[in-house]
Amino acid sequence: MSGIIIKCSGFNNRKVQVGTVQFRKVIHVSGAILPLVAENFGKTQTLTLVFLCLILYLFVEILKTKISKNLLSMVYRENELSGFSIEPLSYFISVILLIYLSFFINEKICYAAIAILAAGDGFAGIMGRRYGKHRFPFNKNKSWEGSVSGFIAASITGYYYAGFIAIVGSVFGMAAGAINKYDNISVPLVAAIAMIIFQCYF
Repeated sequence: MSGIIIKCSGFNNRKVQVGTVQFRKVIHVSGAILPLVAENFGKTQTLTLVFLCLILYLFVEILKTKISKNLLSMVYRENELSGFSIEPLSYFISVILLIYLSFFINEKICYAAIAILAAGDGFAGIMGRRYGKHRFPFNKNKSWEGSVSGFIAASITGYYYAGFIAIVGSVFGMAAGAINKYDNISVPLVAAIAMIIFQCYF
């Protein structure tokens, strides 16, 4: 009987962790609407909104030890409950940087890069964890299924903001995400650089 209880407990913990990951990715993907917010309400207002979210995140990090673990488990992975969680911070930094850059360079490229990060990397994580069976030999944490799904989502979402050039950004951005561990930084920045180069030479 105790063995059954342990197995059930492990199964429930796995369900909680899967649910946490999926909820995190929903938040991650929702960032794709930020360029739309910027287009309709202004870049400065959108930048202010993201900064406020960043402050809220840092506030939660500071008070993490005083907040119920059951509540934190809704958005934090188990290994993040005790230490500082770097992934949300890197996400915020990338989004803030791209919105800031949109004041100086082609805003469509910046918006597409945000969409590639949010929708592409987000869907890659969701589909990779659910259906990923063919892992990359150079990165066992990433799969063909996840990366291809991410590319499709990134291309569709990015195309809305920047047209065909977003597909170029999606190719390089998702490739960077498959190779690099720090995908919240590498995906949007590589995508943006690829789009800028493509725009200059083609």
